[in-house]
Amino acid sequence: MNALKPSGRFFHIFVSLMTVSHLLLGGCFHRKDDHTLSQWTAPSSNQAWTPPAGTLTESGVPSKPIDIPENLLSPEKNWRLKDIIEIALRNNPQTRATWHASRAAFADWRSKKGDYYPKINATVIGSHLENITSKTAREDRVDSYLPELEIGWLLFDFGGREASIEEKQQALLVADFTHNAAIEDAVFLVLQTYFQYTNAKALLHAAKVSFKEASTNLEMARQRHENGLATIADVLLVKTAHSQARLNLDIIEGSVQTIRGTLATAMGIPANTPYDTEELPLNPPVDRIMDEVETHIKQAKTHRPDLEAQRRRVEQAMSTIDVKHSALYPNLVLNNRLYGSLNSTTDTWDNQNSTALLLTIPLFNGHSREYDILKAREDAEVQKARLETLEQTIVLQVWSSYFDLKTSMQRVKTTNDLLESALQSYEVAVGRYKEGVGGILDLLSAQSSLENARAQKSVAQATWYISFSRLARDTGSLWRQTEAKEKSVLDFIPSTTLKELP
Repeated sequence: MNALKPSGRFFHIFVSLMTVSHLLLGGCFHRKDDHTLSQWTAPSSNQAWTPPAGTLTESGVPSKPIDIPENLLSPEKNWRLKDIIEIALRNNPQTRATWHASRAAFADWRSKKGDYYPKINATVIGSHLENITSKTAREDRVDSYLPELEIGWLLFDFGGREASIEEKQQALLVADFTHNAAIEDAVFLVLQTYFQYTNAKALLHAAKVSFKEASTNLEMARQRHENGLATIADVLLVKTAHSQARLNLDIIEGSVQTIRGTLATAMGIPANTPYDTEELPLNPPVDRIMDEVETHIKQAKTHRPDLEAQRRRVEQAMSTIDVKHSALYPNLVLNNRLYGSLNSTTDTWDNQNSTALLLTIPLFNGHSREYDILKAREDAEVQKARLETLEQTIVLQVWSSYFDLKTSMQRVKTTNDLLESALQSYEVAVGRYKEGVGGILDLLSAQSSLENARAQKSVAQATWYISFSRLARDTGSLWRQTEAKEKSVLDFIPSTTLKELP
């Protein structure tokens, strides 16, 4: 009967385990706040859920500080086009994401290359065995240690390892070319918005000139009316034109601020950031660039980063086929184990070493491997079809951009003639009206034509710059990191650091 009576040590251990179990179970059953349905869900289907206190955060991830060069922070400093592009590339979250993605793809590729090397693992098992019912002190407790060193090395797998590494390398190239495409898209977005902003400022300048001319005409009409040389109807007509010019000026002033905020957002900075830009030259170099359309198409097929990325996706898919196909064949693995044991009862070291060659032969798994190969082949066909679609899309983009640029070139020349004619017509109309030989309708018509010609000229110039930028983007030549090529691109998109072109 005494053998069945628990010892004092056993009793204390039992009490401790029961106490810990009670605390754990009590914690599980008494955390009612974690399981309150009305707190963590909406009260009914027609009501919104009110988040409990502490569940809302302003930002899940700390935002990256805005990066603007020190020399551009002065309020009097007007930013050049190159400055704007630099700020955009420093702060654009999309290019930052693609850059990190390419670095992650590189790490994935290098990790996969580790399959060429043996895998070495060391383990140590330490155990303590205590017989709490034993009355023999010598056998009361036993300490034992079992260290082990294991080496496994894949020797041969019918090309599966090489194909897996090639697959990861192609994924890296996809990420790299995708990053390049993201940079070109970011630069184009900045250029497009920049030219829209400079166009809006040019329209604002033209609207101010037109409003000043309308004010002059209104004052002239009032003087002629006071002198009995014009009717009140003439004054009212001129006053209406003056009010319309004021309205146009107000609308354009608001538009300038809106587009200015859009440009700031394109640069990756807050819309309320204080800055301004330099003006564009009055005469863009429209006659300095124009190769044949086939030349641009050929260039696009060679330099477009998104096209090259899609080509790499095709290569990646082909490597996946090889990976799946290798799973049909045996693989050979070398395995070596060096292990031993030591315990406190014998104080002797028992050492053993075993080496084995493991040949794994796939026999049957419900035809899953065959269907894996079929899926990989069909995925490759999908990528090939997408490549063909992208190639056709790029040809269309280059074709459209090319002729849009040609149209904008002619439009710039035509609006120059239009503005010159409208200005001469307006000057003649003002002179005739002052001399009393011209009517007020002729003056207002000439004023409206001149205002429209100024706007047309500004829009035509901005359209040419945007069309050129789009063609450069569509041919994959918008942005290059090397200094020489960078200058050759920006040379056609100048800022006022260049003198006005003739």
